[in-house]
Amino acid sequence: MEDASQTPYEMRLSQVPQAPQPDMTLDYVVCIPSNGGTFKEHQEVRLPLNVPNECFCDLKRAYLKYKITNKQSNATPIFLDPLVGGAAVIDNWRVVGGTGALLEEVIHYGPWFGINQANRNEDVVSTISHNEEGASMRPSIKLKVATGEANLAARGQVAIAQNASQVITHRPASGFFNADRYMPLGFTQGTSYVSLTMAAKETAVLTNLGDTAGLDYEVSEFELHIPILRPGPEFAQMFRAAMSSGVPIQVHSVSAQNTQQNISSGSTGEQTITFSTRKRSVKSLIAVNRLNGAITSALANSITGFMNLDTTEYNWSVGGIRIPSQRIKVQTATAGRDAGELLANTQSALGYFNSNLRGGCFRDEHHNANPTNTYLIDDEQTSKDSSKCAFSIDLESYNAAYAGKNLASQGLPLVLHTQIGSTKGITGTGAVLVDCYVLHDVMYVLDGMNGVIAANS
Repeated sequence: MEDASQTPYEMRLSQVPQAPQPDMTLDYVVCIPSNGGTFKEHQEVRLPLNVPNECFCDLKRAYLKYKITNKQSNATPIFLDPLVGGAAVIDNWRVVGGTGALLEEVIHYGPWFGINQANRNEDVVSTISHNEEGASMRPSIKLKVATGEANLAARGQVAIAQNASQVITHRPASGFFNADRYMPLGFTQGTSYVSLTMAAKETAVLTNLGDTAGLDYEVSEFELHIPILRPGPEFAQMFRAAMSSGVPIQVHSVSAQNTQQNISSGSTGEQTITFSTRKRSVKSLIAVNRLNGAITSALANSITGFMNLDTTEYNWSVGGIRIPSQRIKVQTATAGRDAGELLANTQSALGYFNSNLRGGCFRDEHHNANPTNTYLIDDEQTSKDSSKCAFSIDLESYNAAYAGKNLASQGLPLVLHTQIGSTKGITGTGAVLVDCYVLHDVMYVLDGMNGVIAANS
């Protein structure tokens, strides 16, 4: 708020706006794979970040572009995931520094992006993400995770006919690509690169009932578009001098570490699920459940088929302390339904990557008189329908860097304590994989003496 004695901003008519300092020239580079042109399931795509010398990268504006082709042997279409679209082909995401140091790794990248998409406004996903990633125009839809669908086209999913292609444009949900400063990659030793592992064909795409035979896909024409800023020689020389004086160059961001556990088939009641992390500043924890059988089934919504397991309450043990001390309540049934507390905690946990002003993507058929809420599905064991929910907790003391829980020296792991139902949960159908995403602070440090970039987290 302005001081009462100050001239209002709107009346400062003689004020001259400051010129940006230092002077920068904006350009764009396109990075292509160094290990081939066409890729299939389980293969690695390696994209060197070929940044000109003495340049900075605006990675928040970078985007990935590639083409998915349906190589199924019979004349039937394949379909893309309703929330993440063609981003589902990325199973693991890694960024490696020029000297081989691992800067970032997100295992099961697809579900992580799916969590972000489920907590974005439906209109954004059905318009922007539909045209960029190939997400559905009905992204809030509930799809089957076990029995499959007879006509996915009629359910609003993006189809790719046999030997046809879909071009995908994807903005990475990556800490390295969402840092709060320009990344000085033009001053580092060696060439950093992005490594993508392609997902299994049954995981990456969906098919209609009876159309799974001969399933195959390939991805080609990878391009990583990066805006670069080239400073003038005076600033570049000054920056080099600062580096050589031993001043560490630090860039802060928030990344997601994945760790996994299983809940066995038929499990009911109290579950104690143990994860492990040694991060110095854990900002929040987000767990999603997926049916194990769905992950390897082309009939199932493999990537974003999140299940609620008929959970009635949960909390976490972090460093031996229960957080929150009073459990978070959940109720899927229409009578006494309780979804708000679960959603409020997820929105808080996604703070760095999301905002409670962006709405959610779980109101299907909103054009009808009676739209469907797909955030929590009641009796998922019978319907086999997926939800959009995650089981989360925010751990930040305040909204700042390194304000999370320090678990680097803790001898105790992370534990999710959850009470799941006995008759309505999907565990009555099969075992469940629990993906826990640990959101943590990371500082990318450029050593001025040798030009080596490393990640401290």
